Amino acid sequence: MKFGAVALLSAAFLGFIQLAGCTKATQSSLSGVGSANQWTVHGLLRMAGRPEPDNLNGLTGTQSIDTDLTMFYGARLFDWSDEDRFVPELATTVPTLSNGGISQDGLTITYHLRRGVTWQDGQPFGADDVIYTWRQVMNPGNFVPSRLGYELINRIDKPDDYTLHVHLKRRFAPFLATFFTMSNTSYCILPKHLLARYPNVNHVPYNNQPIGTGPFRVVSYEKGSLVRFVANPHYWRGAPKLKQIDYHIVPSDNTLLTQVRTHEIDFYYRASEGQVPSLRGIPGTRLLISPFTRFADIGLNAGNPALHDVRVRQALAHATDRREIIAKVTHGVDMEADSDQPPFFWAHDAGVKRYPFDPARAEQLLDQAGWRVGSRGIRYKDGAPLQLTMVGFAGSSTAAAVQEVIQRQWRDVGVDVSIKNYSSALLYAPLGDGGIEQSGKFDAVFEEWANGTDPDESILFRCDMAPPAGWNIYHFCSHTLDAAEQTGQTRYEQSKRKAAYATVQRVVANQLPMIVVWFLRRADVINTDLKNYRPARAVTPFWNTWEWSI
Repeated sequence: MKFGAVALLSAAFLGFIQLAGCTKATQSSLSGVGSANQWTVHGLLRMAGRPEPDNLNGLTGTQSIDTDLTMFYGARLFDWSDEDRFVPELATTVPTLSNGGISQDGLTITYHLRRGVTWQDGQPFGADDVIYTWRQVMNPGNFVPSRLGYELINRIDKPDDYTLHVHLKRRFAPFLATFFTMSNTSYCILPKHLLARYPNVNHVPYNNQPIGTGPFRVVSYEKGSLVRFVANPHYWRGAPKLKQIDYHIVPSDNTLLTQVRTHEIDFYYRASEGQVPSLRGIPGTRLLISPFTRFADIGLNAGNPALHDVRVRQALAHATDRREIIAKVTHGVDMEADSDQPPFFWAHDAGVKRYPFDPARAEQLLDQAGWRVGSRGIRYKDGAPLQLTMVGFAGSSTAAAVQEVIQRQWRDVGVDVSIKNYSSALLYAPLGDGGIEQSGKFDAVFEEWANGTDPDESILFRCDMAPPAGWNIYHFCSHTLDAAEQTGQTRYEQSKRKAAYATVQRVVANQLPMIVVWFLRRADVINTDLKNYRPARAVTPFWNTWEWSI
């Protein structure tokens, strides 16, 4: 999600960057009176976190941090607020059937763009920028993480510089939460006037110092160290309340904890759940725990003959004590889950089948499936032991701790589990590159999935989404689910979609291609002087950065 054309910056802007690069001068100019904590630098927010962006162009990045950082300098048509609703940004009205923004046949979506918005180099924003960015999403030369939804566009008409008619090849209700807004691959809009000369945007200068329409400008990016933003005085909502934001890249949890305690930073971004006990009660700070739409699950490969029997999958669900896992691994931070839709979301179905921790019921189901306890307490069927290999992503202390608890819990009901972890690059690699999940080289996998603001997850479950077409790595197929997914994708009325996704959730709960363990609750530690940070619960928490103050 990043680009570059630094050569086109004006001399005045370059001069400003040079001044802003001096830390002492910058902090001196920002310091002021009126803060409750003596270490607070008025107008300067010092953030820090482990993740480093792929680059600063949100189009080609694959990490959450890539999206988060674009919320300072870039913009989309709509953002997603802490009240779980769309907030107009570069578009003025969310299209619906009732306001005429969606045609009656569902094939044309009309967007009205905001007038008076300028890029940070002074050039006007308009419809051509949106059309250009769509073409870059579809450009086969660009390494974008997903084209889902964008590939359904037949054409985009521009009756004027501030109106777009997007014509779809077929009805696709998730399009409204996909097209340059808050999907799980969320792209901000790019400046055509700076980037049109490049055949692709994978390695252009813009990617390290992008120009956007957002409330802050990127003035420097020191790889492995620091991204610095300064206020954009020409932001369409007015100048933001903060004067400068420094995002420090600190790969060590222990170092970050120390910097919170010594007040070298004001905002510890995405703190580790394992540190929560140590982060509570640090003077001058607040620990914020906020729910998020990312979930953790145990994916089950029904291609394994033992796991093909739904009774075995159901037994494993009853043998999994989610509450113990959450208490021991995340110190009670994360939220117990019963479906792939978060409980605070409109699509969640409260009537799904649940699997309370019940080892006796798990043993009963395994007995019914023909797996009897044999030597060393391991179950056997036709002379073969019930042995499973659980994979996950290496280097994550959270994943390793979860796997160890599950290994013990399943062993208690007679299932022998071995653990083998891989780098995230290999675990999630495409089928053609030998990706462990896509190749089906696992029996169970501890994994995570990040929802967008739309409940559509057909890429995980539909029969035609088996690799390499999608991410149905579970050898799972249900025509009932497929029919419900089709309804959810083609009906724009929320009531119709809610009923469809209730069916999807019930099929998933009954058939168990995955056991959903928890929904993430983000832990952020902030200086008590930081005001107006109100995290959203989907895609990125940073929806209102122009309102933050310190």
